[in-house]
Amino acid sequence: MKIQLIRNEGCHIWQTTEKELAAALAQAGIPPEYEIVVVRNNEDATRYRFFGSPQITINGKDLDSTAEQFSNYQALGCRIYLWQGKMYEYPPKEMIIEAIKRLGS
Repeated sequence: MKIQLIRNEGCHIWQTTEKELAAALAQAGIPPEYEIVVVRNNEDATRYRFFGSPQITINGKDLDSTAEQFSNYQALGCRIYLWQGKMYEYPPKEMIIEAIKRLGS
């Protein structure tokens, strides 16, 4: 399984995301192996299908299934996640675990 934590330079909530990712991997019994990618320009954003920081991909797919409908890739800006009726500045651990189950095979 290939996991990437993709972030930009301006949005610092990625550190919270990294903690949530580590906790999710531990709970799922998966080794804490992932790559951190820093998006520095719009070319990087297009390459990684990035439209806001932080972003987690599992086997090349965004953990948020609604992300497939977006194509306004850009290097700047933070991202909001909606999970079980609540808004978050980062993907919560439970959302990450659900995505691992769905995308991890």
